[in-house]
Amino acid sequence: ERCPKAEPHFNPQEDEQSTAARRRVPKTAEEVLSLEQKVVNTATLSDPERFSEIPYSMEDASKTNDCPHNAVAGAKRKHGAFEVDEELNSTIAENEVLWRVNFEKFIFCLKKKFCADRKKPKLKVGTHPIWESFFEANLTDKDTNSVTSSTNGILEKLGQKEGTAAMTVDHMKKVLEDLQCSTTSSEDGEAFTFDLRKMVEACRNEEIESLVKKKYGQEAFTIFRLLVTQGCAVETDQIIDTTILDKQIVHSTLYKLW
Repeated sequence: ERCPKAEPHFNPQEDEQSTAARRRVPKTAEEVLSLEQKVVNTATLSDPERFSEIPYSMEDASKTNDCPHNAVAGAKRKHGAFEVDEELNSTIAENEVLWRVNFEKFIFCLKKKFCADRKKPKLKVGTHPIWESFFEANLTDKDTNSVTSSTNGILEKLGQKEGTAAMTVDHMKKVLEDLQCSTTSSEDGEAFTFDLRKMVEACRNEEIESLVKKKYGQEAFTIFRLLVTQGCAVETDQIIDTTILDKQIVHSTLYKLW
């Protein structure tokens, strides 16, 4: 995204406070500036900004003058090139645009892509366009933990895809509700919201469960899934009763997972 250009700032109240503080300090002579002059001084470019347009070809030009072959002609060519470079640099400086990376928006786009791709294999036939249109019609990027799309926006994106002309609004709403999208009200009317945090957390738990199963076996996988599902501390006797595993196996597995 483009970086906003810094604007000169001048606060008369702060200046009055600093002036009052300076009055307490005895000085032999002090220059008194008017309010207009203070504003002009604030808006004046600093030395690095004023002299940043000077090109580095001046050093090259001085080296060319020391060359024994065609010294005069070389100096003339460098002088002409210096004028061209100066004009070019001044043009670039006037039209120069600074850019920066918006990491929050970048991570948000990755979250949307990850959740959309992760859910696709589990979707029913014919629901892929609705799921894609929901993410494409996202209203705002201020909340990086959820995606909110209006019904009209989803229908607009859905109409741009092939083979979706026969889809009705009721069918779209039913599909989004099955995909755990909650209904909210917005300025454009009805909207649907999907919580990305739940999806990311569920995928993270699946990855950890697969690692636990691969390293410690099926019993550890069963116990670990129970603890993740409960989301709180569970007593050992309750784990034994719920998983229907032998007491010694549960104790040894829990010590492995410690």
